[in-house]
Amino acid sequence: MNRCHTTAWLAAALLALSGAAQAGKTTDPLRLQYEREKADCMTGKNQQPRNTCLKEAAAAYAQARQGKLISPSDRPDQWAANALRRCQAQPPEDREMCERRVREGTVVGSVEGGGQLKTLTVRTTDIPKSPGG
Repeated sequence: MNRCHTTAWLAAALLALSGAAQAGKTTDPLRLQYEREKADCMTGKNQQPRNTCLKEAAAAYAQARQGKLISPSDRPDQWAANALRRCQAQPPEDREMCERRVREGTVVGSVEGGGQLKTLTVRTTDIPKSPGG
């Protein structure tokens, strides 16, 4: 009986996520995150008791909607500063291009889609040196 109950909850959670995903761009990403966390609670993907997990997921959703879950380091200017610090690990000949990519690059992708990639296209008119000379 317990297995049927869990399966029914899982099906309901997946149906809710599916409906939310079909709603398109008007879907609230905070709500989607809440639905994912709720589904994890229902399927036992975490170590908490189900009731505790559900209460914490609901509380986190409420806090996120009020803007209270954003940490001081979770700002675009801080992300750029972190990216520039990572450029310092590049060899000197690659460092300048890395920093330009951070400052001028175009973002492709999304966090929801699995990640963001920043690209920079650079065209030069330099004439390559002849090999061996």
